[in-house]
Amino acid sequence: MSPRPRFVSRLTIARNAALGAVLRPFQWFSPNTQLVFGFSTLVVLTAALLVKTPPALKSIWLVALAAGSYLIVWRFVTHHASRVSLSISTRRAFALVGSAILVETAVMRVGFALANAIAGESTHAPFDNAVIWNFAIPFAAASLLVTMLIDRQLGMITGVIAAVFSGVLAPNLTQTVLFALISSAAASYGIKRYRERQSITLAGLVVAAVNAVTALVLFVSLQPASTFRSVLLATGCAFGNGLLTIILAAGGVPINESLFGILTDIRLLELSNADIPVLRELAVRAPGTNQHSHAVSQLAEDAARAIGANALLARIGSLYHDIGKVAAPDHFVENQTGSNPHDQLRPVQSAKIITTHVNYGLKLAKEIGLPKQIADFIPQHHGTRTLHFFLRKAQAQARRGETINEAEFRYPGPKPQFKEAGILMLVDSAEAAARSLAHPDPESIRAIVTRIFEAVISDGQLEECDLTFRQLTQIREAVITSLTAIYHPRIDYPGFNVDADEDAQHRTGGVSYEKASDVPINPAGEVEDEAIPREP
Repeated sequence: MSPRPRFVSRLTIARNAALGAVLRPFQWFSPNTQLVFGFSTLVVLTAALLVKTPPALKSIWLVALAAGSYLIVWRFVTHHASRVSLSISTRRAFALVGSAILVETAVMRVGFALANAIAGESTHAPFDNAVIWNFAIPFAAASLLVTMLIDRQLGMITGVIAAVFSGVLAPNLTQTVLFALISSAAASYGIKRYRERQSITLAGLVVAAVNAVTALVLFVSLQPASTFRSVLLATGCAFGNGLLTIILAAGGVPINESLFGILTDIRLLELSNADIPVLRELAVRAPGTNQHSHAVSQLAEDAARAIGANALLARIGSLYHDIGKVAAPDHFVENQTGSNPHDQLRPVQSAKIITTHVNYGLKLAKEIGLPKQIADFIPQHHGTRTLHFFLRKAQAQARRGETINEAEFRYPGPKPQFKEAGILMLVDSAEAAARSLAHPDPESIRAIVTRIFEAVISDGQLEECDLTFRQLTQIREAVITSLTAIYHPRIDYPGFNVDADEDAQHRTGGVSYEKASDVPINPAGEVEDEAIPREP
């Protein structure tokens, strides 16, 4: 037996163990206790950054300001999460926004100190004017970071709170708050979707351009006696502000992605790399499963796009949904080239092997640090469905008086919890069924896809995800169209065409069916080719 392949380096294993040891004490407290502790920490640290002079009794208002600001953030995050599906939990979103505001406050505190120091060391105008150097402080970095990682509305509230804090730190309150607000708005609305690394650069350049214009208007309006050199320096500092925003946001994205478990489009695209060890091992050990996963990923992407769901998440989740099959690839029909190993096993043993690929897949996902949103596809694409054909086989073979435990023939679940997982459940069965057809013509494909959708719905597997009947119809039509395009009729070249039966066997791993009604689809909507004996 070949040794189990290593999917992560020893350094990664050691790092994960050290991180787990550091975070373990926090797990001793309830979530509410953790929230109160985190909220209090943010308030105290922020108030400490806002104090200009040694703390005094009158500084208590800064504590109240920080507490009120973070309370507004918490209320806004919870309200926003009730209306929009965020990529992370409400508590994590608040933690990200709060930490971004805290770091931004620290950057502003340092920035104002540097501006005063540079102005104090300069002896010639306009370099001795601290107001001009203040334009170089990257007020919008936190806003841009939150916008890229979560969404625009939370990015904007981050910018508003940061602007309020900038007014406390700055000597010229009105000018600084206006400039910080406009800069943050440019950052929030200057980026559409974070799908390319250059998106940060483009957003930063938008911020730089808006900053330059804003600085020009504010400086000329509020300081009428300004010279051309001072206006030019103020505009240059404001433009440099945008470049500093790019640097801080670009550096903060990977840190916060990992720290808060955020799955950006960039991270999703990185996970599609075929050189990732687990995907490479799947291609080598289970080529049929690998081919099936790629076909399903395309179907899932098309179906998700048809209803406005996250098409990229559906595609990447589909690539990893069957990674657990690397443990016993020859026990799954798509990897079989000859006899069926299940013919020599008891039905309960076969069911155990089939369902265990879910548990092993979750184990692999944890080992390689797969994001939770992707790992959730592994158990949810099977839901709590029963392996009906193996169950009936066991009941037929049972001795008189022997009781068969149905739970041993059921997947552990849970049922799909979000749209993309529900889509994967449907297209996974549809692709397997269409691949089993010897002659996958449009009529057969439509009949078999409709049959699968009806079975999945009747089994109640989609009760916990928010797919509507209208969306299910749109998904069904998209899947039928995509499968018809994949298995479209080929031009007949006499003497050069592969025999239809041979082509069907190549696609299905040696199992094919002439009619759609012959494909072994169980009452839960799954194809159970493994349960069909193939020995004479």
